Amino acid sequence: MNTATLRIAWRDARRAKGRTALVALMIGLPVMMITAVAVLLPTAEWSLREELPHELGRADARISGVARQPVQQTGLTEDGYSGGGQDDPAKPWSAEEVRRHVAARYGDGVRVTPVTDAGWHRVRTPRGALGVKATEVDLRDPLTRGLFDVVAGRVPAAPGEIALGVGFAERGFRTGDTVSVDGGTAKRLVGFVKSPRFPGAPAAVAAPGTFGGPDTLTRWLVATGKPVTWKDVQALNAAGLTVLSRAVVADPPDRLRPETADGRPGTEIAISAMAVAMIVLEVVLLAGPAFAVGLRRRRRELALVAAVGGHGGHLRAVVLAGGLVIGGVAALTGAATGIGLAAAVAWQSGNLKSEPFGPLEVPWLQVAVTVALGAGSGLAAALAPALKAARMNVVAALAGRRDQVRARRGWPILGGLLVGGGIALSLLGARIWLEFGAAFGAIAIIIGCVMIGPWVVGVTGRVAGALPLPLRLAVRDGARNRGRAAPAVAAIMAAVAGITVLAIGAASDFEQQRVEYRPRLPMGSTEIRVDPTRERDVRRALERELPGAPYVALRSLPTRDSGCGDGPRSAAPDNCPMVEFTLPGDGDGVMAPVYGVMVGGPREARTLLGRDVPEVAAALTAGKAVLFRSRVPADGKVAARVFRFEAEQDRTLRVVRNIPAVPGPGGPHVRALVPPQVAARFGLTPFTDRIGVHHADHMVTRDEQDRLTERLAGMTQETGEPGMGVYVERGFDASNLVPMAILAAAAGVLVLGASLITTGLSAADARPDLATLAAIGARPRTRRLLMMGQAGFVAVLGCWLGVAAGIVPGIAVAWPLTNPANSGPADGATAHGTIVEIPWELLGTVGVLVPLTAMLAAGLFTRSRLPVVRRMAG
Repeated sequence: MNTATLRIAWRDARRAKGRTALVALMIGLPVMMITAVAVLLPTAEWSLREELPHELGRADARISGVARQPVQQTGLTEDGYSGGGQDDPAKPWSAEEVRRHVAARYGDGVRVTPVTDAGWHRVRTPRGALGVKATEVDLRDPLTRGLFDVVAGRVPAAPGEIALGVGFAERGFRTGDTVSVDGGTAKRLVGFVKSPRFPGAPAAVAAPGTFGGPDTLTRWLVATGKPVTWKDVQALNAAGLTVLSRAVVADPPDRLRPETADGRPGTEIAISAMAVAMIVLEVVLLAGPAFAVGLRRRRRELALVAAVGGHGGHLRAVVLAGGLVIGGVAALTGAATGIGLAAAVAWQSGNLKSEPFGPLEVPWLQVAVTVALGAGSGLAAALAPALKAARMNVVAALAGRRDQVRARRGWPILGGLLVGGGIALSLLGARIWLEFGAAFGAIAIIIGCVMIGPWVVGVTGRVAGALPLPLRLAVRDGARNRGRAAPAVAAIMAAVAGITVLAIGAASDFEQQRVEYRPRLPMGSTEIRVDPTRERDVRRALERELPGAPYVALRSLPTRDSGCGDGPRSAAPDNCPMVEFTLPGDGDGVMAPVYGVMVGGPREARTLLGRDVPEVAAALTAGKAVLFRSRVPADGKVAARVFRFEAEQDRTLRVVRNIPAVPGPGGPHVRALVPPQVAARFGLTPFTDRIGVHHADHMVTRDEQDRLTERLAGMTQETGEPGMGVYVERGFDASNLVPMAILAAAAGVLVLGASLITTGLSAADARPDLATLAAIGARPRTRRLLMMGQAGFVAVLGCWLGVAAGIVPGIAVAWPLTNPANSGPADGATAHGTIVEIPWELLGTVGVLVPLTAMLAAGLFTRSRLPVVRRMAG
C-alpha cells in the first residue's frame, strides 16, 4: 500500500461524503463508547495519589501516634503497621511531641497542625436529630486547604462555632443560627462546607477542642519544606509514629508497589476481551456491506485502473486503503470524542451529592489499542470487497453489468454444526466452567448463526410471494443482494443474542433475590425498636407523627439476645435473670430464641401474625403459651428454665414445669408468645422493646417513616446511627426496571442503527431498480414503502434470530448465577434449584416494537420522489 493508493482512497472518501460518513459513524461510535468507558472506569475510582490533596491538604505528610514503642509500617498509609502493641498508646501523643520528633530530622522550621476525627454527634433539628461525622480542624491554616470546601459563610474560628454539611442548608438551617449538638451544647452556625470526596456526607467541622470525648482520633499535618522519604518514615516508625507521605506515595519503595498495583481479575479481562471482540465483529458486519456498495459504485473507476495496466494487487490495495483511511480517521475522531464525553461526565459528577469521580485519568495504552482496533476493523471490513475487486471482470464492469455472487454452499452446514456445538457447550460447559462455558457457547452459536445467515436470507426470499408488493420487493431484493442484507441481519442477530443472554441472566438473578427474600414482619406492618427507658417519649413521638394511628406496645421477657431491657442486645449482662423454653427432641433440649419470649394476648398475636388467628387467640385467652416453629409434646405441657450468666456460664435459678402450650403458625420472628398469667410464673419483669402498628390500622408511608426516624433519633443517647429504628415491611420492593430498560435501549439503538444503515445502503445500491419502478408507473410512495419493508425485513429477521440464538446460552448462564450449589442460598432462604426467568416483555419489545420503529424511521427519512437515472446499455 503506497502513497498513490492512499491518495486515491482519500479523494474517493471526500467525493462520496454520505457513504464515508456512514462508515465512519459505524466505526467511530463503538470506538467512542469503548474509550469513554475505558476513561470513566479508572476516573471513577480514587487512587491514593488522587486522594492526597483531600487527605493532606498542602502538607508534606500526615502523622499518627499509634504506640510508644517501635512499629513497622506495612503500607503506604499510616493505618497499616505491625508491632507496637495496642492501637491506642497508654499516653496519647501531643502536637508538641510530634513536632519535636519531626524537627529532629528537618529542623525547627517544621509546622504541625492537628486534625481530629471526633466521631459521630447529633445535631438537633426542628423534628428530632440528625447524625453528623465531626472533624476538629483549623481551616484557616494554609496546610488544611483542600480538606473541605467552604460553600457559604466562613470557617469556624472558636470552640463555640461550627460549620455543617451543605445538606443542612436544604433543611432550613441558616448562617448565624444557634444549633444544639448532642442534646444540649449550643453552637453558632457560621458556614456550610462539603468534602470534595464525599459532597453529600453529613459533616460537621469545628475548631480544635470543640467536641472532645473518648472516641476521637487525632492526626497531624506536617510541613517539612522537603520530601518525607521512606527512610524518614522508617525513622519515625522507630518512635511509634506512622506516616502518610506525599513523596512516598508518588514514589513508593519496591516492597510496597505490589500493594498499590491496580490488578484486574482474570474474569473481568476475559469478559472485556470478549466484549471488544464482539464489537469488532459488529463493526465488520455492518461496515463490510458499506464497502461492498462502495465497490459497486466504483467498479467502473477500478476497471479503468485495470484497463491501463493495473493488476489485481493494485485494485485490492486501493479498496484496502479506503478502509484504512476511513477507519483510521473514524477511530481517532471516536477516541477524541470518547475522552471528551468522559471528561464531561466526570465534571458533571462533581455536582452530585454522592461520591464524585476523581481527576480525569486517561489510560493511553488502552485508548491506543482501541484506536488500533477501530482502524483494523475498517481494514477488515474492506478486506472482502478488496478481494472481490481483485477478481472483478473488467469487461463486465466497463459495460455496467454486475457480477454474479455465488453462495458458499458449505457454510450453512458448518454453521449448523457450530450452533449445535455451541448449544452443547452452553449447557454442559456452564456446569464445568460456569459463566465461561456459557459465554464461549454463546460465541459459537453466534458465529454459527452468522454463517447460516445468508442461507436464511435466501430462504425467506422464496416464501415472499404471499406478501404485499412493497414487502415482497423488499424481501426479494434482500435475498438477491445477500452480500448487503446478510451481514446486517448477522450484526443485528449478534447484538440481540448478546442482549438476550444478559437479559435472561439478569432477570434470573433478580428472580432469585425475590424468591430468597424473607419478610421481617407481616406485609405492611410497622415495627419501632424502643429503648425501654424512653417508652413514654416514643409514644409521644408516635402520637405526633402518626396521629390517630393505633399501636401496640410489644413486651418481652429477658432472653439471651435481649438482656433485661437495659443492656446491649448482643449479650445479656451478668446478674440478669433470663428465660428460655426447653423442649424434648431439640438436641440439647434448649430452644434457641430468635427475638425471645413475648408477653401478650390476642391483640399482640394479631400484630405479630398480621391477621386474626382464632386458634391462637383462644389459646392465649385460655392461659396457654403459643410456641412458633416448634414441636409441642403430645401432652401439651412444656417447661421453661430461668437462669443467669455468671463467670461466662449459665447458672439455672429455677425450672418452671407443666406450662400449657400449643403450636402456632410459622411467620413471626419470635419463638413464644405467652399470656400474662404464664409470664408471672417466671418471676421476671417484662419490658417494652418494640411497638407495632398493624397494617390494617395504619399503613406507614415512606415520608412518615423518615419523619418518625428523625424524631426518634433526637431521643437516643447515642451519637451515631439512631438507637431506635423504624422498619416498615413493604416486601421485596426492589426493581430491575433500570437494567432491563438499559438493555432494551441498547438493543433498540443497535437494531435501529443496523437496519437504517442497511436501508441507506440499499437505497444507494438499488437506484437503477428504483428508476425502473418509476419508468413503469410506480407511485411515489412505493419507494417509501419499499424502504420501510427493507428495514423491517432486516430488523425482524435479525431480532428473532438473535432471540433464538440467545435463549439457550441465557438459560445456561442462569445455572451458575442462581443455583445454590455454586454460591449457597441466602441466610434463611428456602432451598431452591436453578431459577430461570426469561423476560418475555423485553424480548417481545425487541422483536416487535423495535422493528416497527425501524420501519417508521426508514419511512420518515426516505424521500418519496423516485429518481430517474441514466441506464447504460449492456
